[in-house]
Amino acid sequence: MRIYRSHQAAAVLACAILLLATGCISSMGMTSATTPVQGRQYEVLGKSEGCAAGAWAILGLWAIGRPDIDRAIEKAAQSKKGDALINVRWYTRTWYFFLFSVDQVIVKGDVIRFSDNDVDTGKGKEK
Repeated sequence: MRIYRSHQAAAVLACAILLLATGCISSMGMTSATTPVQGRQYEVLGKSEGCAAGAWAILGLWAIGRPDIDRAIEKAAQSKKGDALINVRWYTRTWYFFLFSVDQVIVKGDVIRFSDNDVDTGKGKEK
């Protein structure tokens, strides 16, 4: 009987560690830019991060909404008053509470601003 309880305790501990280690951060993605930049002149304004929450799951079964990656990209670009992002990376973060969880998408990248000529015509400056 004593051996059975120690195996049971070890199994419960292993499950608890597994549950705590999963679901915190997931779904990593990368892309070169959020808008086409080939042939366009731009200035790099610096690194930025944007996030958007919006997904709730009740008991881990029923999801309500989802995080908006476009809003996270917009927040990141607007934080430096830029037009777009390059060297973009994104991932999701989940917070677990007693009866529900909340998902958030985080976007990181270098903020750029296109030159005035590029914004008006959609083409790079000719030299």
